[in-house]
Amino acid sequence: MFTKKKIRGFTLVEVLLASALLALMAGGFATLYSSGLNSLVSQKDRVILNSQLSSRMEELESREFSNLTNGSEVITVESESYTINWTVAPVDLDGDTYTEAGVVQVTVSVAGISDLTLTNIIVNSSGQVGKI
Repeated sequence: MFTKKKIRGFTLVEVLLASALLALMAGGFATLYSSGLNSLVSQKDRVILNSQLSSRMEELESREFSNLTNGSEVITVESESYTINWTVAPVDLDGDTYTEAGVVQVTVSVAGISDLTLTNIIVNSSGQVGKI
């Protein structure tokens, strides 16, 4: 009589199920990878914009006090255009509703992105502020 040998291995159904499970897991990892990559690109743009804001603020701080004026410029980051605006406004430091002579508040921001803003108080180079 002939005896049947037991052949060990995977059936076609088991291989197909394992392949489907592996494909689902790979798809999930690909989605996570893509999402993370998009986040990194977005953060890279924000870092560049933040650097541009800091540079503009430093440039404004180095100007003569009498030459501080409002303005704007368009910059390009990764082929996307952004407008950097800066405003120079008198400021009331002591709350008496009168603005101090020789003191201004300078605000530098990116148009359309509310959380990218720098603000600084600049005092006339003589260093004297009235009423304080």
